[in-house]
Amino acid sequence: MFGVSSEGERNERSAVVLSIMAALLFGSQYVVIKLGMKDIDPLFFGAMTTAIGGLVALTYMQWVGRFPLRTFLHWEVWAAAVSTAGLIAFQYIGLTMTTASVGGLIIGSNIIFVAPISAVVFKERLGWRRTMGVVIGLLGVFTISTGWDLSSLTSGEILGNVLLTGASLCIALSYPINRLATRKMGFEEWVTGFHLLAPLFLLPLAVMDGEIGTASWEAAPAVLFVGALCTSVPTLLWAKGLQSLTFVTSATILLSESVFAVILGLVILGEPMTALTIAGALMVFAAIFLASYKR
Repeated sequence: MFGVSSEGERNERSAVVLSIMAALLFGSQYVVIKLGMKDIDPLFFGAMTTAIGGLVALTYMQWVGRFPLRTFLHWEVWAAAVSTAGLIAFQYIGLTMTTASVGGLIIGSNIIFVAPISAVVFKERLGWRRTMGVVIGLLGVFTISTGWDLSSLTSGEILGNVLLTGASLCIALSYPINRLATRKMGFEEWVTGFHLLAPLFLLPLAVMDGEIGTASWEAAPAVLFVGALCTSVPTLLWAKGLQSLTFVTSATILLSESVFAVILGLVILGEPMTALTIAGALMVFAAIFLASYKR
């Protein structure tokens, strides 16, 4: 029994590391999107990056085995594709209206929705430690995003923030879909399937929008970076880690995505960093510790 327990603890530690790696890659995308999405329609940009992510995942599947076409017969794959298309649409359009830092912070707060969803759907027990981690994490995100200046809540960026909140909800919905999907198929198969399908929903929306943009070659590095490293790859890492973590623990760890987005926004885009921002970042890391630590 001691050996089984030790193996379980090792798996959980590995899952925490994978989740942090996923958060770092997810956090890096906000700055790249802001820099690369200048003259391109956000929906078209999202369709291209998601398509590249699907091809990367498909290449990986062909390398480790094969990708069965029966994957597309599962409703979970289509549900995840719709959720991903919604996430990309809300996130990319919202980022045209606000900063990369705020974008990462709002989307990273998806644990607000994950906690009640996991409690209702899978009857997960939060416990006092995880509950405390959730509360501290949310306070940290709020501190970073507003600096406790409530007047910022009524600024002109509110529409972009609302769209980003919609993206956060889409991420939260992917947690139970992932758990249900991986009961029927491998997580790599699931991730590959919905990344290949998501552009089918995004591209028609971009065409209907009527302003795809110039799509100049200057945007190619951003499209390639986000598509290759910030879509299917971190999702594979996250889905693998979720096999050994609860929804709330995984989502709390992914709060560090917000911290990475703030740091990169500061260094690359020159976005502001205050004492309250630093304090909020420390609170987020404290939340990660509370949610993932066990004796």
